[in-house]
Amino acid sequence: MSSADTTPISPARFAAALKDLSVTMLHLKVLEIRNSIAHLQYSNDQLRPFADGTATAASSGAAAATAAASPGEPDQDCVDAIRENEQVVERMAERIALVRMEVEERGVSWDEFTSKEETEAAVARAREEQRQRAAAAAAAQRQGGEDVTGVAEQVNGVASSPWTDGTFQTGTIRNGEVRMDAQPGARTNGAGGGSLSDEQLRAAMEERMRQMTTGDEDQDENGGMHL
Repeated sequence: MSSADTTPISPARFAAALKDLSVTMLHLKVLEIRNSIAHLQYSNDQLRPFADGTATAASSGAAAATAAASPGEPDQDCVDAIRENEQVVERMAERIALVRMEVEERGVSWDEFTSKEETEAAVARAREEQRQRAAAAAAAQRQGGEDVTGVAEQVNGVASSPWTDGTFQTGTIRNGEVRMDAQPGARTNGAGGGSLSDEQLRAAMEERMRQMTTGDEDQDENGGMHL
């Protein structure tokens, strides 16, 4: 009779039976369940090659060599045995969960019931999560540094242009007077020196024309020629 053929205790009855057990007995129950799980998992590891058809139960050396050269059919008995063992392992895992609920309801830490393998697995998971977070933070920092460097290069590229930073300037010389052109991108301010706005230039021309007209009238009054 296989383990799956026996009628297992229901989860409700198992949880009720835990109420009468001391913490020490709960420790022993957990160890007993884990030992049974380890035994079933080891049994499945031994049966799996036969269930996969990669090994056969040959009685002679010649038959074993032939089976190794050409894999045979899966052994259905081994397939069924593995499936039954896996079902039992699942039920036992549920029982461990029920024991944990009972332990925590009593205010006892479950860490006292954790096996060495579970502790090492938890530590390994924590280290892996920490490594992933550190890698993500480093990647974000590198990306941020690249963005800042790119912006700095753009700013430096604009500021270092000699035609826009005032290094080179252009202008014209008229009637002995030097007039500098406005720098590209600079705002024209009427109060600033170097050049006149259109309005200022028009006013200056009108003033110059008035002076010339006044000078001609004065010359006529002083005996100038009239045509």
